[in-house]
Amino acid sequence: MVQHYYQELVGFFSHTLRNRDAATDIVQECYARVLAMDPSVAIAEPRALLYKIGKNLIVDDARRRNAEARMLATLALTGSDELPSVEHEVMVRQQLDRLLARLARMPGKRREAFIMVRVYGYSHREAAEHLCSSVAAIEKHVVRAVLDCIDMTC
Repeated sequence: MVQHYYQELVGFFSHTLRNRDAATDIVQECYARVLAMDPSVAIAEPRALLYKIGKNLIVDDARRRNAEARMLATLALTGSDELPSVEHEVMVRQQLDRLLARLARMPGKRREAFIMVRVYGYSHREAAEHLCSSVAAIEKHVVRAVLDCIDMTC
């Protein structure tokens, strides 16, 4: 299987990413994930599975980069010449601790939906697909999670 699809996959992902080195990394990760699968599971279409894994890896990487960019943009708002005071840093750490405690108390699906939509930037539809839920349920989970966290701004 490795020799049969390797060049085809590298070619496809090289064209998609416009970077042959990144494409070979993606293809290598595709094969690593397929080989790590339960050997008792029969793979009917190995080629399709390899393509799907590769595309998912690219989407995940794009989401990660997008989340990093949003975080850097948020950090840039404070300005490089404005160093936070010790009091401000303590206040922010306390607020983060309160947020983490509230997240820990939330029901699992509510917490997952909130994190996927608000932190990682998933759309409600994408979060619904990932959590095997409806878009309406995801919307309700996110609203309830926001309501759970609403008085933290005080």
